[in-house]
Amino acid sequence: MRKQVKLPPPKNQKNAKTSKSEDKGGFIFFVKDQGEGAGKITVIILKVLELILTTIFAVVLGIFGPLCIWYGDIVDSEVASDPSAVWWLVSSIVYIIGLFVLMFGRSKIATCIHLAAAVGTLVTYHSFSELYENNHPAALFMPSLFIAVLTIAIMLVINIPKWIQKRIERDNEEAPSILDGKKKK
Repeated sequence: MRKQVKLPPPKNQKNAKTSKSEDKGGFIFFVKDQGEGAGKITVIILKVLELILTTIFAVVLGIFGPLCIWYGDIVDSEVASDPSAVWWLVSSIVYIIGLFVLMFGRSKIATCIHLAAAVGTLVTYHSFSELYENNHPAALFMPSLFIAVLTIAIMLVINIPKWIQKRIERDNEEAPSILDGKKKK
C-alpha cells in the first residue's frame, strides 16, 4: 500500500494568469524562476554575492593579473612565457560566461560551466606550483572556486523544491493494476 501524501490545493487558474501579467514590477534579478519565499530571498542574496565575487576575481584579477604577468616587468621572461597565465585568463572568462548564463535562469548549465572553470583554476594552481617554489599568486585566483560553490548552492536552492514536488506527484500517481486487465462482457 502506498502512503498518500496530501498536496497543497491548486492555485486558481484565473488568478495565476492575471498575476503573471501584473507581476512586471518588482525586483526579479533577470529571471522569475528563483524559488519561492525564503528560497527566493536566498537566491537573490547568493546571486548578488556571486556577482561581486565574479567582478573581483574573474574580471579584475582574472583579466588584469595575466596581463600584468605578460606585459609587466614584475616577473622574469620564463614566468611570462609559461601557459599558466593563459589558463588563468581562460578560466576567468569561463567564470564570466557562467555568471551570465546563471543570471538568465539556467542554473544547471551555469553549474556545469563553473565546474569546468573550477577545473581550469585547479590546473592554473598546479601550473603555478611547478613554476614558483614558494610564493606564487594563488591568493589572486584560488578564491574563484567560491564562485563555483555559490553556483552549486543557487542551483540546489532553486531545484530541490521542484525535485521534491515531482517526487510527491510521482508517489501519488496510482500504479496500474494487473487485475483490471480485460473486462468480460
